[in-house]
Amino acid sequence: MAAIPSQSFPAPVLDLGAVLRSVVRVCARWFQAAQVSVAERTRADEARAVRHLAERYAKTDPGFAADLYAAAARHEGMPTR
Repeated sequence: MAAIPSQSFPAPVLDLGAVLRSVVRVCARWFQAAQVSVAERTRADEARAVRHLAERYAKTDPGFAADLYAAAARHEGMPTR
């Protein structure tokens, strides 16, 4: 028995060019946003992130946490270029 092609549901057409343009546009926006977020980070933000890491280690490795707190304090006190 031969298969009869369906006329009610045509095969979807994929515009590969449009898909690629969308992917490139999304990647470009993501890259641009990542560059801005890195440029806007300040010493205080970086020190805050290190202190947050130190909080995670405060109970399991207090010596390491103390080193991280000290590093954060030194980083904030460093002169800017």
